[in-house]
Amino acid sequence: MHPILFEIGSLRIGSYGVQLALAFLLGFLLVNREFKKNGCDVDLAWDLHFLAILGGMVGSRIMYVLENFSDFLADPLGVLIFSTTGFSVLGGYVMAFGLCIWRVKKSGEPFFKLADIYAPGLALGYTLGILGCIWSGDGCYGIPTKVPWAMTFPNGIVPTLSAKNQMLVAEFQKLFPGEAVPVDIPVHPTPLYESSLTFVLLMILLFAKWPIGKGHRFAFFLTWFGISRFFVEYIRLNPFDCFGMTSSQCLGICFIIAGIIIFATSGKRLKS
Repeated sequence: MHPILFEIGSLRIGSYGVQLALAFLLGFLLVNREFKKNGCDVDLAWDLHFLAILGGMVGSRIMYVLENFSDFLADPLGVLIFSTTGFSVLGGYVMAFGLCIWRVKKSGEPFFKLADIYAPGLALGYTLGILGCIWSGDGCYGIPTKVPWAMTFPNGIVPTLSAKNQMLVAEFQKLFPGEAVPVDIPVHPTPLYESSLTFVLLMILLFAKWPIGKGHRFAFFLTWFGISRFFVEYIRLNPFDCFGMTSSQCLGICFIIAGIIIFATSGKRLKS
């Protein structure tokens, strides 16, 4: 775990940023391959890549602010500009989707054809990008646990040391009343869970036979991703503040509903 890889003067290069850049790059290369394979314009792919980066960075920051609004009110500039944490990948997906939908409509290409082509790249990007939370220990880990594969992040941006993380201490005391709080509290490595689940999704998207253009592959991506994120949230530290759910769970439900609707209407869409 190395939150900061190296420093050049006042410039600090963090492991999360490097991992995110790697995730974007490899995801884009996979999408480019899929575009060529299906006879689509790679220049359009690069336009979508740019919008995905823009939407991903801005949307993930907005989502983080919504999930941690009290921190934002206490220090707006610190959260928006100076914080080395403060990103929620799910929020980035939402804004990136919106911008890419606009660009696809402008291109005149069938939306669901490009969405089907792009789906594996989205899965690969998330599989790799979420691992940045492990390398940096940025607080996206889960609740305290005693499972054999539990992890600690003593040197993380948001450490699991009991002396430095009172929220984690309170959670441990709630889950294990009467037990002594460890110096370094073991937690669920939820980013690893999400990465593993999305890797399985990636394999299905790449190697199952999908009719490109019907929206089935994109719908499957949305549904799988929404379900996996919804259930992982139960063992993450995000507060339950949206109808008894986290904001990520609410978005996960939206992804699931969208996936079901896209799949259910694919026949009618093909006839039009």
